[in-house]
Amino acid sequence: PTQQSLELAKQNIITDSYAHETLFKAGTELIKRRHYESALYAHGAGTAALEHEGYATVSLSRAYVSEAILLLAMGDAVAASADFQKVHLQRTAYLSSRECALEEDLIRACDAMDGEALEEARARTGPHRAALANLDPSLRELVGEIRVSGRAKKEKKEVAPTKNAAPAVVAKKPSPPKKSAEEVMKDTDDGFAEMDDIMNQMGLNDDDDNDDDSDDDIDLT
Repeated sequence: PTQQSLELAKQNIITDSYAHETLFKAGTELIKRRHYESALYAHGAGTAALEHEGYATVSLSRAYVSEAILLLAMGDAVAASADFQKVHLQRTAYLSSRECALEEDLIRACDAMDGEALEEARARTGPHRAALANLDPSLRELVGEIRVSGRAKKEKKEVAPTKNAAPAVVAKKPSPPKKSAEEVMKDTDDGFAEMDDIMNQMGLNDDDDNDDDSDDDIDLT
């Protein structure tokens, strides 16, 4: 961006109290949907609002480390390291914060592609447990998904099979044997005979002899 566009952006920064919280909430929702680039944009806007206030606050420290976490989740350790050195470390108050120590160790582990150092930096019982506990739950979960190479990926938990579990066997229904032509004719005749019996019981099927006798009794002359 040009210097003119940066100045224009600064003039249009929202200076209302707690405006940054709305931006961070939007970023949290985007993290849950795994839209890290958009989440970084929202968090960056919130950070700019805090920087514009000119106060060195805990919120600003969390904003800096949140940006670093998102960049590492995107697999861009180079950009995370550049922001850390050129922007974040320029704030004297940030140097002594817990968030600064967490950011430094996460970036250093990813730069060196050191998996053990990364696990130590984000361990719940490690040296940065206090800084991690103060993060938003979505960011804390994202820290656990950061990899030393590539984008963050949620690990799939393997379900261990029970000791007595047996492999599921799907029983196949045996196909019915094919019937001969004689058997088909017999089944058909039996079906018709059964239908006749039912109709006779309901009085809907008179005998043929009675029908003939009735016809003889009618005088058509």
